[in-house]
Amino acid sequence: MKTNIKLAAIITYLSVFLGVIISLGSTPYIVSTLGKSEYGLYSLVNSIIAYIVLLDLGFGSAVIRFNSKFISENDTNGQRNINGMFLVLFSGIGLLALLASLILVFNFNSIFSSLNESELSILKTIFIIAAVNVAISFPMNIYSSIITAYERFVYLKIINLLRVVISPAMMVLVLFMGLRSVGMVSVALGLNIAIGLANYFVCRYKMKLIVKFSTFDTKLFKEVFSYSSYILLSSIAFQLYTNADPLIIGMFLGATPIAIYAISTQLNTYIMNFSNVLSSFYLPKLTKMIVKGADQARLMVELVKIGRIQALIVGYIVSGFVLFGQVFILIWLGEGYRYAYTIALIIIIPQITSIVQSLFATMLEAMNRHKVKALIYFSIAILKIILTLLFIRVWGITGCAIATAAGMIVNVILNNIYYKYKLKFDIFYFWKEIIKVFIPVVLLGGVCGYLLTFVSISSYLQLGLYVILYSVLYAATMWTFSMNADEKQIVTGPMRKVALRSQT
Repeated sequence: MKTNIKLAAIITYLSVFLGVIISLGSTPYIVSTLGKSEYGLYSLVNSIIAYIVLLDLGFGSAVIRFNSKFISENDTNGQRNINGMFLVLFSGIGLLALLASLILVFNFNSIFSSLNESELSILKTIFIIAAVNVAISFPMNIYSSIITAYERFVYLKIINLLRVVISPAMMVLVLFMGLRSVGMVSVALGLNIAIGLANYFVCRYKMKLIVKFSTFDTKLFKEVFSYSSYILLSSIAFQLYTNADPLIIGMFLGATPIAIYAISTQLNTYIMNFSNVLSSFYLPKLTKMIVKGADQARLMVELVKIGRIQALIVGYIVSGFVLFGQVFILIWLGEGYRYAYTIALIIIIPQITSIVQSLFATMLEAMNRHKVKALIYFSIAILKIILTLLFIRVWGITGCAIATAAGMIVNVILNNIYYKYKLKFDIFYFWKEIIKVFIPVVLLGGVCGYLLTFVSISSYLQLGLYVILYSVLYAATMWTFSMNADEKQIVTGPMRKVALRSQT
């Protein structure tokens, strides 16, 4: 299983890397083809759709957890029953999502009064296509969750890798054909259907999975709903953080400022995707550990190990963005997007602590102890919305970013109090281990930042050379001052295996 996770992690990092490179290459073409206004509308639709997705009521994580539980207990009948129940639930939710979307479309004129008639027409068209995509996704997503519960990560990550490559290529193609944003959302719909069908056939014919439609188990449903309700609350809070700002900007400032803010949040998404790869694999593993009686000391070993690795990764990415982010944006999109760097920094830097502790959230789901965290997150999200509505009137899109950052800081503080005093985890030990990673990062970043003030970078080639130089310095610094023996073994172990194979 370790090999499975390692290979899946490698494929995931490759997918994220290719996704970033392809996105960086295609975004200027997409922005220039659509224009700031239509690109802002496309971003707005994605933000609205993210709220429609919340209708899954948190059952997506429940599919993984309860399948993992039944697998661990060798309860085949229970697994068949619960998957039948989930399929019925998700099909009903899909229909509800489509109905809610249609109702919403009829109210766009009053909601987005700052948009003109042409912009509203485009918004309605691409939103309806995106809504159909979401409605179909609900019943289809159950199969990817089941595959995750079986820890078939390699297959899932290969499928995602194909999506990463095919999706932007097809989007650029439809733009070239003149189909604009309508073509882009249509591509997403087509790919989603194809992947959903592939997952179904893998579950049905490769894994021999049978879904049983028996009498509705009310007791089991109550247990599932109790677990899922707080996943839902966390999901709502997450969407308020990541997708409320474009809606508020659209209501108060119009379509064009959304485009600048969208670039900042896009850069933040790149960093999140790179940094949270490992934690995405651990819900099945942690669930099985807890079912088998793992204590807090054993869980803390996993939390610290993954937290330090994530710190090494996010330290490199964020410090690199601080050093080279502004010049990259200027070369990439031009002077008109210069301010996206400042907005991105305000959002990204406070998020480092949450990224490092992301496995804590996964652990709480596995323990079915995620209620308090969900309540904290939701309360802070409401506070963030209030601050955004106040700050946007004074500082514009900068106020949105400041409100987001403030909420993140308060959220991390409250969560760590909960981990320390309620769950009795040794949080001081955790952060002591993390700080050992970050001290050399800060010192190296400070020295390199000072030296870069004497340098002028004006092309991708120059930027690439300096990034490579910084990468070498970062790797050498982390190896010498931050990484422990186990972390070095992760790097050298595969190299030694390759060397031994080449000698035989």
